Amino acid sequence: MKRGLYLAVSLGLALLLPSAWGQQSDEVETAFVYKPDGTLHCETTRGISLEAMAQELIRNGISIITRRKSYDGREGIAVCGKPTGGINVYEIAKSDLPQALKLEFQRLDSSSKK
Repeated sequence: MKRGLYLAVSLGLALLLPSAWGQQSDEVETAFVYKPDGTLHCETTRGISLEAMAQELIRNGISIITRRKSYDGREGIAVCGKPTGGINVYEIAKSDLPQALKLEFQRLDSSSKK
């Protein structure tokens, strides 16, 4: 009976420990960066897509964890030809932040609602 219990506990630990170790090693400290997407009020063009702008980061060795469209949150003037406030946001490894800033991306403040 002890052998069966020992085997069950050992098997349970063998199944749980690798996933716990994997979670710890996969954790990367991240930062969010953005650039205006180039959309203008009253324009039929859609500005710079998430994928097109992502290529700038990728070409410079920066891996993207997540990406999304957003808005800069500023009260802008809604006049034809003026920027809409649309931005492309990318989550990257914090270690890649200096390189992204050199590419004129801006860091998204974590307290921001963007």
